[in-house]
Amino acid sequence: LAAVRKQLGPDNIVTGYHLSGFDQDGDSVTAHFIDRRDGKKLPSRNGDVLVGADGIHSAVRAAKYPNEGPPEYSGITMWRGITDTSPFLGGDTMIMAGNWNRKFVAYPISQKLARTGRSLVNWVAEVRGFQDHLQNREDWNRGGRKSDFFEVFSDWSFDWLDIPELINQADSIFEFPMIDRDPLPVWSHGRVTLLGDAAHPMYPIGSNGASQAILDARALAIALTDDATIEKALKSYEKMRLGPTAEVVLSNRQFGPEKVMQLVDERCPSDCTNIHDYVSREEMEEISRKYKTLAGFDKDSLNVPSG
Repeated sequence: LAAVRKQLGPDNIVTGYHLSGFDQDGDSVTAHFIDRRDGKKLPSRNGDVLVGADGIHSAVRAAKYPNEGPPEYSGITMWRGITDTSPFLGGDTMIMAGNWNRKFVAYPISQKLARTGRSLVNWVAEVRGFQDHLQNREDWNRGGRKSDFFEVFSDWSFDWLDIPELINQADSIFEFPMIDRDPLPVWSHGRVTLLGDAAHPMYPIGSNGASQAILDARALAIALTDDATIEKALKSYEKMRLGPTAEVVLSNRQFGPEKVMQLVDERCPSDCTNIHDYVSREEMEEISRKYKTLAGFDKDSLNVPSG
């Protein structure tokens, strides 16, 4: 935020503006806003391009697809928390444990705390079947109850990480449904387009919520620089990104690179001592390689010059 304010000027960042509609002609696009707290109109803004980067409940997307309906619910509920704890596996490792029905993810997020010998760990507990349909719209601030999921992970204590203790030590827990939307046929309409979750909301597999938005922004910047008109630029951007992101959305419904955990769960007997007797390292690496290529963050793709 500080970098954007420095680049664009502090007056060009405003908050509390809820998009209520937009108009465009051959020369510009005008966005209209309200204050959602009281419904009062706020000043409209006019510009060359309107980029709807307004999330899974995008007002820009809804204006073009008013009958789309609510997001698709996977049947999985996620609980998230952050815990100040002792480092695990050296202090710089991300772990994923479980299968498609119950999974736990944990990784450190603070280099500053790591320098003190502690670790600030972000964790996610996922359970399928906690609820059979989407009861409430998701909310970043909806508190979760430990009692709803703790029993599932109560015996997940490893010699390198005590998951029940990690959950118990968290100051706050938040609850989220795992949701997405079907891919769209078109993003760009004249001088208006979509980006990030507004364009392609997907399951949080492989950190792609953020990654794909970054790749979108790169492609959009290239198109706006290279194409002769705004309309052509937005169509070029759409051509670059709509197909690849649709593939990621659909792949994430099959859990992308995390399908290796399901393979181990399905193939390995209860007395298994070496998972590679049943799922080879080469098979695992091939699944990972294919997903990196699909998602666009394999090394070769990322090293392509920007313009």
